Amino acid sequence: MCFTTGGQERKARNLDRHPHCALTTGTSALTGVDVVIEGVASVVDGRSERQQAVADFERKYGPHLTSPEGSWYGLGEAVVAGGVRLYRVAPTVGFAFGKLPTSSQTRYTWPSP
Repeated sequence: MCFTTGGQERKARNLDRHPHCALTTGTSALTGVDVVIEGVASVVDGRSERQQAVADFERKYGPHLTSPEGSWYGLGEAVVAGGVRLYRVAPTVGFAFGKLPTSSQTRYTWPSP
């Protein structure tokens, strides 16, 4: 699991001091699944790893990254060049919350990095 931020952003400054973090995702609807992952974030420095992450982002977000009209156009090049920080999170614990029609909660754990 990866995410990006600027090197001077509050997120980057906080992670420099304390790399433990939580990632969340889900839907804004009353149905579906919400997920929370806790873990340790580390900066990805290797160019080939950065290129792979950008390829994954482009596959997922398509024109948002690749089209000149896209919300994040140019982000891919900035990530590969190192102008934007790329973080990878090594998960330690996760939670999934199922919403309607059936509510549920599941906890997952991973060995510490």
